[in-house]
Amino acid sequence: MKRLLIVLLAVVVLAPSQAGAASSVQVNGGGRGTVDGVHPFSQFGFGVSIASGGSAQGHFNCLMAGSAVFPGFEPLMKVDGDVSGRASLGAGTARFFGSGTLNLGPSGTMPAVFEVDVTEGGAGVGTMKLSVLNLGFFLPTETVLHGRITIH
Repeated sequence: MKRLLIVLLAVVVLAPSQAGAASSVQVNGGGRGTVDGVHPFSQFGFGVSIASGGSAQGHFNCLMAGSAVFPGFEPLMKVDGDVSGRASLGAGTARFFGSGTLNLGPSGTMPAVFEVDVTEGGAGVGTMKLSVLNLGFFLPTETVLHGRITIH
């Protein structure tokens, strides 16, 4: 399972952009997040292209599979889906939206409309915040423990 997750994260992060426009900004990231600076929280991977007009396309994946404790979501929480629609950029930050599925293991799978806010940087600097808007599900802001988020 761990090897499969690493391969999936590598594919999402290293996959070429689907947008080819010269004026687009690439927002890519992958790794492990933490909410307390020490303990792992989620594993994440994304590759998003944001056009100059603010439209976005790409893919997002966030997984908590037994190694993090978040009350109400054990033993599994996974949000996976396509990024599409609007997005915004700031100085070293990006916000993008998408839709896909929320998988809660034994509790089932349901549609998810998500928002992701990221700050570029590596361990101790980059951040990621996931919100599942249609279900009122908001994870705390995570700081990159291992990995990197880039905006270029």
